[in-house]
Amino acid sequence: MNSSRVVFCDFDGTITTQDTFISVLEKFTPDAAARLLPVIFRREISLKAGIHQTLGSIPAIHYPEIIEFMSHQPIRPGLREFIDFLNDVEVPFVVVSGGLTAMVKAVLESQQLTEKVTAIYAGEVDTTTEFLRPYSMIESETEFIAKTRVMEQYQAQEKIAIGDSVTDINMSLAADLVFARDRLMQYLDTENKPYVPWQDFFEIKDYLATRWQ
Repeated sequence: MNSSRVVFCDFDGTITTQDTFISVLEKFTPDAAARLLPVIFRREISLKAGIHQTLGSIPAIHYPEIIEFMSHQPIRPGLREFIDFLNDVEVPFVVVSGGLTAMVKAVLESQQLTEKVTAIYAGEVDTTTEFLRPYSMIESETEFIAKTRVMEQYQAQEKIAIGDSVTDINMSLAADLVFARDRLMQYLDTENKPYVPWQDFFEIKDYLATRWQ
C-alpha cells in the first residue's frame, strides 16, 4: 500500500446515511438517548462517558437484534466507487468508528465491502452480563475511540479525514485535509479548521482524483 497518503473515514452518519449509533440508542434505550445525546453533542460530558452510559443501559439480550438492525442500514451514495478508486491508486481506506466493530462489520458485510477496506478500528462489547459492557483497546481519558491514536499508527505525508459529528473533531484537527458534513462543519468552524463540505462519496472521489493528478 502507498503510505504517502491514507484516508481515515468515520462510520456512523458518514458511511451510513443515518447516524446509526444514535438510531440504535433511540430504538433500544430511548430514555438514556433522550437524556444523554444532547449533553454529548454540547460536549458537556466526554465521549467515553457518553458511550459507557448509553450502551451500558441496553440489556445484553438485545445485542443480536442490534446487529440485525445494523445489517439493513443504507450506505451513502458512491462509497463502493470511492473505495474502488482508492484501491486502484493504492491508498489505504481506514474505517475509524466511535461505535462498535460488530456494527461496522454488519453494514460493510451486507454491502460486500469488508475485503476492500484496509482496516477497521472501533470498540468491542461484552455481552455476558445483564447489560452491554462496551470496552475499547484504543480509548483515551475522554474518548471511547481515540481516533488520533489510530492516525498515529500510519506514517503518511497526507492524512485525510472524512466525518460528520462530534466523534470526528480531534481526527479532523489532526488531518491535513478534511471532508466534513452535518454537525462536524459547525464544530470545525468554531475551531477555525478548514474543511471541504460534502454530501456523497462521488464528490470526495472526484475532488481527490483532481487533487492527486
